[in-house]
Parts: sequence; structure tokens; C-alpha cells
Amino acid sequence: MNVALAQTVRVAVSPYARRLARERSLPLEALRGSGPGGRILAADVVNFVPVAAPVSPEVVAAAAALPPAASRIAAFATSVALGALHDLLAALERSGHVLAIDDVLLRAVGRVFAEMPDTAKLGDASVALELPGRQTVFAMIPEMSLTSLRTMRLAALADSRDETETPAVLSLRLLPARDIRPVMMPLLPGRAMRLTVSLDMAADHAECLLTADAASMGEAAAAAWLATLKSAIEQPLRLFV
Repeated sequence: MNVALAQTVRVAVSPYARRLARERSLPLEALRGSGPGGRILAADVVNFVPVAAPVSPEVVAAAAALPPAASRIAAFATSVALGALHDLLAALERSGHVLAIDDVLLRAVGRVFAEMPDTAKLGDASVALELPGRQTVFAMIPEMSLTSLRTMRLAALADSRDETETPAVLSLRLLPARDIRPVMMPLLPGRAMRLTVSLDMAADHAECLLTADAASMGEAAAAAWLATLKSAIEQPLRLFV
């Protein structure tokens, strides 16, 4: 049989199976007949399952190299006046009650969580204080005095325990004043919010940057949270009662 004759050999197929294959855009050569003499029946068309093309190693490697989908991040910044707080801390120190701005910031963050019901969905208002190479977590108890909070903070500084894996809603990082300040900070693993505070006590102000996971805390709520924090620090007497 020559090539031309071989090309004219017809595939054995029932009329109904031929129509089904045409409607489904299936080439008859791709089908295996189960009828007598290999005749293609309607059931062979209906039950046909195409064989998936193999995926090359190059495609797999390219897919693995793709970066993960970026999280939705909301970031807000504000400048906070520290004059009233500076005067209050100086007056307390003269009376023998020494407190640091670090203690007041922790208290202010806890107070904001207590005053904003919208943040309750984030869970217990625990704050992770970022220290060199580690974190220490504070459970923010509204009734706790600033003196007790200071005692807890100093004990954490003296302890080398790392609580990076301990759940917390927000991480707090204190930076010294400098000409170059961050305009965006990444969230730390396991934290829905991150507050970065650049302190300039000599100039009586602080630059605050709040980064929040917008999927956990809406942009409007994050902006309101930072505004409430600013108000609390600039009117510090409310933090002492």
C-alpha cells in the first residue's frame, strides 16, 4: 500500500460518534474505539479524557521563583508634640517619681486600644516592644499604673528572654532622632500593626509612623488609631489616671 492509499484509509466510526466528535472538536485519530474491529462508538467520544501535556522543569522553576502576593499595607505618619509630656515628666522626677517616655508610650498604646472598640477584633491588646535582636511582649491592662508598667519594662530589659513568637497585636520600635527617618516599615511576623517612633526630646516632638495590615484593620480605623494616640500623648494627664 502506497502513502496516498494509506492516507485514504477511513477510521471506523459510527455516524452518531462522528457527529459527537465534530461537535466537541475531537479528532477521530485521538479516539480509541471499543466496538467491533476497533470501531469508534458514541460512548468512546463521551468518555474521552484528554491527556494533560507534561509540564517542563523550566516552567515549574519559573513558577517557584515568582514572589508571593503582596499584603495590603496601610501606613500613616504624624508629628506629636512632646512639650506637655516633657514638662510633666520633669515635674514628676523632681518629686521623686522617675518615669521614662518609653513607659508613657506603652501606656498610651494600651489606652488607645481600650478606647477604640473597633480594634477588639484584633484580639488581646498585647504590645511587643522591639529590643536589639529580640522582642518582649506586654499585656496591656488599662488599670495598671505607670509605675507598675515601668517595673515590668525594666525587668524585661534586664531579662534576655525573646518573645518574638509570642502573639501580639502591635510591635513598638523606638528610634533616636536623626535626619533620615523611615517612611515605611514592614510588619513583623505575627503582628497586625507596627508603630515606629523617632524621638527628639530636645526639640520636644516625635515622628510616629504606623504600619497596619489593611486586611486586619481598615485604613480608616488605622488613621483614627494614630490620631487617638497623638491626642493621648499631647494631653498626657489622662494617661496618669
